[in-house]
Amino acid sequence: MTEAGVFYQLRDYPNLIVTSMKGIASDPNEWIEHQDLGIGYEGSGRLSEAIAEYQKAVALSNGDQDALASLAHAYGAVGNRSAAKKILHDWNTKSGGKQLATYLEATVYAGLGEKDRAFKLLNQAYRERSLELSWHLKADPRIDSLRDDPRFQELARRFGLPRGTAPARFVPLREARNESAGPPSSEPAEMLVLVTGE
Repeated sequence: MTEAGVFYQLRDYPNLIVTSMKGIASDPNEWIEHQDLGIGYEGSGRLSEAIAEYQKAVALSNGDQDALASLAHAYGAVGNRSAAKKILHDWNTKSGGKQLATYLEATVYAGLGEKDRAFKLLNQAYRERSLELSWHLKADPRIDSLRDDPRFQELARRFGLPRGTAPARFVPLREARNESAGPPSSEPAEMLVLVTGE
């Protein structure tokens, strides 16, 4: 998992922003860095800045599905329904029969405030065993508007996430293993591991 991926899963948007800006400074044409920066901005409530980065990600990626869904979601979230719907319409008419991934389509409808449609698509993604759903369910800010709905809690339960799961965090390896300080080990003292909910 990349550093940006770790910060995403931790919902650590300030560090995701910093990491993505470093990536853009290194390679301004790498679309995924703009996508990650947009996610960091969106998760921090800075939607106009997120939209600008998502637009760059769409352009640099030649219309990657995730970048398009992020842009459409953000448009919907700021009330620009026509722009969000246009992205969906254009995708369906210009994609040569290739469907937008079910999970990603659900994020667009979440941004549009169409919760029933979003949940129908999330449940379909679950039945499809969507990789997008498994990666994004716990962390994606695009579906935050759905998290307090009992249908989301039911989906999370079916997916294996316990209700009220604590956020993921990094801890020293010894702490994760419940080891006492004891004698020194061969592993580096600063080795950290990612742990999720309690």
